[in-house]
Amino acid sequence: MDKFEEETVKVPFGTKHLDAALCFPASDVHTAVILTHGAGGDMNFRHLVSLARALAAGGFLCLLCRYGFTCKALNLGYRVKAYHAVWDYLKSLQKFVIKHIFVGGRSMGCRAAAALALQLSLESEDAVQGVVCLSFPLHPPGQTDAHRQRSKDLRGLPQHMPVLFVSGTEDNMCDKVLFDGVVKEMKATIEVFWLKGGSHGLTESMAGEPWNRVSVPFPSAVSCVRVRFRPTTDLIVKTLLGENEKVLKILGSEILQTEIRVLYELLYVLNNSFRGNKTYKGLQQVEQCINRLKSMKLDSALQELTELCPNRIQRGLSLMAGECDVPSQPKLEWLCLKVLGAAQLMSCTLNRCSRAFLLSKRQMKWEEYVILNVVITSMLSRLWVMFRGVLVCLSALYEQLLNFLREVALAQPMPFLTDFSLPADVAELLGPSDAVLLSRPSAHSSQQQRKISSVKVKNQGQRGKVKQDLGTAVERGTVNDADMKPFLSIFRNFTEAKPVPKETRKKPKFKKQVREASTFTDMATHLEEMIQWCKSQKLKKEKRLLTFLLLKCQRMKCVEAAGYNIQRKLETFRQEACWASSPQGSVPRTCRSTASFRRNARRRTCFHKLRNHFKVLALRTLKTHRKTRMTELSVSGLSEDEQSNTSTHTATSQAADCHSHDEIDDIFSSIGL
Repeated sequence: MDKFEEETVKVPFGTKHLDAALCFPASDVHTAVILTHGAGGDMNFRHLVSLARALAAGGFLCLLCRYGFTCKALNLGYRVKAYHAVWDYLKSLQKFVIKHIFVGGRSMGCRAAAALALQLSLESEDAVQGVVCLSFPLHPPGQTDAHRQRSKDLRGLPQHMPVLFVSGTEDNMCDKVLFDGVVKEMKATIEVFWLKGGSHGLTESMAGEPWNRVSVPFPSAVSCVRVRFRPTTDLIVKTLLGENEKVLKILGSEILQTEIRVLYELLYVLNNSFRGNKTYKGLQQVEQCINRLKSMKLDSALQELTELCPNRIQRGLSLMAGECDVPSQPKLEWLCLKVLGAAQLMSCTLNRCSRAFLLSKRQMKWEEYVILNVVITSMLSRLWVMFRGVLVCLSALYEQLLNFLREVALAQPMPFLTDFSLPADVAELLGPSDAVLLSRPSAHSSQQQRKISSVKVKNQGQRGKVKQDLGTAVERGTVNDADMKPFLSIFRNFTEAKPVPKETRKKPKFKKQVREASTFTDMATHLEEMIQWCKSQKLKKEKRLLTFLLLKCQRMKCVEAAGYNIQRKLETFRQEACWASSPQGSVPRTCRSTASFRRNARRRTCFHKLRNHFKVLALRTLKTHRKTRMTELSVSGLSEDEQSNTSTHTATSQAADCHSHDEIDDIFSSIGL
């Protein structure tokens, strides 16, 4: 196998860029393979990564598309367009001379690969040399009616194009009978590889084993048999009942049930806002294991074992009689299958708890969700410890069940499992990492720990005998009417020479840069630097205001690039940026929210109505006064001089009224109306 190198690249896709990784050998390469992930995963899927590295080590160039390539969208058309952009990028690489290209993917990624292969084959026969389909999603789980629509592109592939299928026999999205029918209708050259026991994720499933079922078939045989009862049998039954009681106690403990209820409540709360979050999906997997454990009804089976085994009084009488009724061999073998299934389920639960814990730990840096992640990690830690205790107790119970099974099988042989042999220990069934959890400390290590603890106790005792001068107790009385104002008044005018903080040096520099900025492009650069500095100094208000201005600046950059003259806007923007860096005093008009504008507009409308009302009342009063004055003059019959004086007085009064109106206008203008 050749050595290979890995390199991260950017694939142009319209106005965006797609992240991808190149795996290529050190020698010359002429054949390339493009792989992409499914709808619910990313390029870090272990099977895709291992396949890409194996291909690169075998002399092929492999382009593995990253998560942003599909954005987890279920739009197949968008995926095909992005896949076409990756194909164009690979063809344009000058570093390599690519002559042959294979396309492929996993799950929905292979649907996009098949659609692209069909599209390119219509343009040129040599565009794509083959298709690799890993876990092809022929239909959604439980919805087999959609297999015709999903296999349309496969059936349209030309005859000269080879297709490789790799699927699991336990894949719930690819019914084997329906898939065989689709293969018969295809014109292309096909090769199918079935992974026995594999799921949709191409992980080996143990569903075919008799113990890994929710409802293990109950043996149609007698539940109890009469056997000879000896002291050794009495000891085995006593130990078995003790281990059985431990498992029942921990399964029914209030602490475990409380943690499970907390898990259910978290999933209920996060159902809407965290549905696409990986931590939420990890919690869902833990919930699936817990629900499966409840569906197995292990506690009911163990409770039935307690009822079938003789109690202390019955064992004493059986020792005197020499015979006793005990569970039969089929019943004990059935219980062994139940315990094995529960142990395997606890192993899976521990792995999923660890995975969800790591996912939640990565999100601790999100400040807005720090409390939520602390609750999740603490809950998962407690669940892990409890389920490990269940696994250890199940291992001990299985060991005692096997010992009792041997005794009963020798006395009354009635084999129930004919084509399956029970393992000698639970550790043989679990993986190496989970088997370590079942290991117990040896006697030698326990003796060493006892010696160390005894030495510590002796040292603590010796230290306890040493007399130390702790001093004498000091009586402290309470001082009544203690007034701290005279003491605090000393420090009111006390000033200490403090170093000049960084913000007093950074902000003037930023204001100077803003005033000297000649374009919105320069302004955006200075704003980004200032936002990062505010974030490091934890200046939340300044950061929020500057981020708002940065958005406005990005829009103005587009207008500026179009050729418009926006110098007046730039001058206003300088004032806003200077104020946002040190938000003191009144808020500039352009930085105010729309709600404040609506409130001010409503206030101005009210004052305008009041002002108009006062003007109308003043005019009505003036007209009434004039009519009254003219009536008095006509009745009294005044001379012309008197009338002139009267007119002069009237004009003076009108001028006074006008001055009064001017004073009202001045009042309204002083408040900006």
